Amino acid sequence: MGAKIMKGGEMHKGLKRIGLGLVAVGLSIVLLLTAALPVCEAGADKREIVVGFRTGFTGPLADALAPFCIGGLDYVKWCNDHGGINGIPVKAMWEDNHSEVVKEISSHKRFVAAGAVVEISYASGSASATWPLQRRDEIPLFSNEIDEGMRTEPHWVVGSVSSWQCHHATIIKWVKENWTEERPPRCGFVGINQPISYTAIEGIPEFCDRIGVEWVGYDIVPLFGCIDTSTELLRLAAKKPDWVYVVCYAATLVTVIKDVHRLELQQKGIKFCSTPQSTDRIVINTAGAAATEGWYTVRAAASPWEDEYLGGIKCPRMAEVREAAKKYRGWEPEEITEWYPCGWFVQIIIHEAIRMALEKVGIENLTGRAVRDAIFSIKDFDTGLLPFPVTISEERPYMVDYFLIYLVQQGKAVPAVAPFPVVLPAELGVRL
Repeated sequence: MGAKIMKGGEMHKGLKRIGLGLVAVGLSIVLLLTAALPVCEAGADKREIVVGFRTGFTGPLADALAPFCIGGLDYVKWCNDHGGINGIPVKAMWEDNHSEVVKEISSHKRFVAAGAVVEISYASGSASATWPLQRRDEIPLFSNEIDEGMRTEPHWVVGSVSSWQCHHATIIKWVKENWTEERPPRCGFVGINQPISYTAIEGIPEFCDRIGVEWVGYDIVPLFGCIDTSTELLRLAAKKPDWVYVVCYAATLVTVIKDVHRLELQQKGIKFCSTPQSTDRIVINTAGAAATEGWYTVRAAASPWEDEYLGGIKCPRMAEVREAAKKYRGWEPEEITEWYPCGWFVQIIIHEAIRMALEKVGIENLTGRAVRDAIFSIKDFDTGLLPFPVTISEERPYMVDYFLIYLVQQGKAVPAVAPFPVVLPAELGVRL
């Protein structure tokens, strides 16, 4: 019998299944990576410092969150291998939350019972459910981003970077400053159906009006089970944007990238820029070099194989990152994802705050409140990984106030823009 010829629709579905299969393979690899992680144990003796990790080794964001979490856990190992904090070991408790709100809450309660003095959750959307508990239980929380909904008096939540609408506004401002045509640039937005996307567009139309950019609107795609975004992309493309900012991660971002490529939207003059750290090596390899070619993406830290930023700013501790990844994971530099050093720089800052608190109150009196007070006393601290020193205060409850822009070329994200300042919350009327 002759081979069966697939019709266009059947072929498209077949390609979709192949894409989802690749994502599934990627997530399976992530699960294998977690096998060497320490098992969570409750309780702590008086000569150790408990840090609670709410991780995302499984779930819809696993291929992004897993290397971020692994980087943070590996830094704790690295710290303990080099004497701990002032000679005191750090105990990393972790639970896989699948990016679910209920598990964020239950993990928090378990860490409280175990005596944790600080928590980390890299899924800022689901983690926002616990901000009242951070204040009540007096345990500070580090998350990816911070927005108005996570504010407490005083602060108990710290973001790696500022609010989602500040990221969005920064890209729009960068587009405007580099625009060469006489007409104003036209900008749009695509985001996942999560609170972060709706936060990302708050105040953006008014901001565009102020700086002379035409806002064409936005569209939302699913986070769970997203297998086709053609309708949303074509609806937005019909409004003729020049640039589209994309707040999607993991499998959903792979779907968006492949659909943009299949619909030939870049050939129609539309440029795409993805949200911080999203288009990493895993996404590029899964979506394919052809589909990701020409995509821009935002970063907070250099790639693990880089020892300096565009413009010559050094990141001297990146060599330690590579050494740890080789020692604990067997990874060569090109095998380390871009999320891994981000887990490191967050932990470096957390450990500095714990060190400051220890020097002030001692191990016997070390509490979440003491660590919180130290966090908001950090000033001009050099992480050795970020291009600028870190200062955290009640008025500035986040670590990074600049962005890097990378461009995907021939299957690899390369630096395209030197570090430039993020639009400040006050400029958008945001109170953090």
